[in-house]
Amino acid sequence: MIRLFDTLSKRYRLFPTKSRNKCPEARSHLKIFICGPTVYDYCHVGHARVFLFYDLVARYLRSAGVSVVFVMNITDIDPKISVRAKQYGDTPKKFSDKFSLQLYTDLSLLGVTGISFARVSDYIPMAKKLALKLVKKGAAYSLNGNVYLDTNKIKSFGRMSAITKGRLKNMRLDIAPGKRSPADLLLWNTADLIGYKYNDRILGSGFPTAHLQDLSVIVALFNGTYQLHGGATDLVYPHHESLLGQLVTLTSLKSPVRCWTHVGLLMSEGSKMSNSLGNAIPIRKILRRYNRNVIRLYFLSEHYRKAVHFSTSAIERLEKLDRRILEIVSVVRTTGDIAKGDEDPVTMQSFKGHIENDFDTIGILKMLTKIADDGRPSANFLEILQILGLDY
Repeated sequence: MIRLFDTLSKRYRLFPTKSRNKCPEARSHLKIFICGPTVYDYCHVGHARVFLFYDLVARYLRSAGVSVVFVMNITDIDPKISVRAKQYGDTPKKFSDKFSLQLYTDLSLLGVTGISFARVSDYIPMAKKLALKLVKKGAAYSLNGNVYLDTNKIKSFGRMSAITKGRLKNMRLDIAPGKRSPADLLLWNTADLIGYKYNDRILGSGFPTAHLQDLSVIVALFNGTYQLHGGATDLVYPHHESLLGQLVTLTSLKSPVRCWTHVGLLMSEGSKMSNSLGNAIPIRKILRRYNRNVIRLYFLSEHYRKAVHFSTSAIERLEKLDRRILEIVSVVRTTGDIAKGDEDPVTMQSFKGHIENDFDTIGILKMLTKIADDGRPSANFLEILQILGLDY
């Protein structure tokens, strides 16, 4: 059983695997949705941390016999895209198309596989439908042509981020005169001219914001219920709070998502790594300096929920381990000695123990280091490397 920390309940959720449990959930599809990037620039190393963690989650589940449906949205409707496109004399669509292709290239360079992509612009009809449905259910309201999520009507709002109702009253997001609460969130925007306009007879000419965009993909593909939602910790509030509130309203389920998981931020120069802050290091730039196995080892060296300060010296310390693993794998493939040995149940049991304990990658890295130091891999060694996405 895999233990994963749920940000909403602040408890661990258990996920069965086929190899250990024959229950129906293990035999059915396990659905994962992660919030992907806004495609207005090259993806950076902070994005890579999120991509690589959920790639590891999917790899392990699949290796354990679980059928995984892994979807990542691509935000191709956003003011940042419009501003940047205008600077380069391009249309928002052409500009987002260009950087969507760059995203696919970056994921390939990292060795991330098995993801289905959903561009939010493909789900506009669903966004319109859901905006109207939320208004009809009383969870959203129309104001000056825009549609806002009424956070006071969402009982769960604030639970995930542990923000009290009193503090929520002082949260000033999507500022507009006449809002019922300063914390209410914009869902359908008719006011801003950013190069996107989708006409609707009732809603008017506008576009869905990120909160409604992601909801539309989730409802269209998963009917609003699934097992695992992921993203970076900075998405907990307000984005994931808004998604939870909308999903609870639409599905009438208390827990439409089994587990909300969040990856710690990658920090750079005292702030989170971000293209908008100007402190980002593109994925392809770091991969020109270090190979992708070293980058994977680097992120294995810290627990996924912990914020990490980006450090090239920490990466370089792992180059020795990378070279040693390569030497061992090369010897094994040349001599075939590993094929003569028996599988080591202790090694595999230790590996599973770490990975099923909320993805204790620090323990896994220590195990790999010991194997590298001893120079005596078991027959499971190559299998373990494959699950970790380490390609030698």
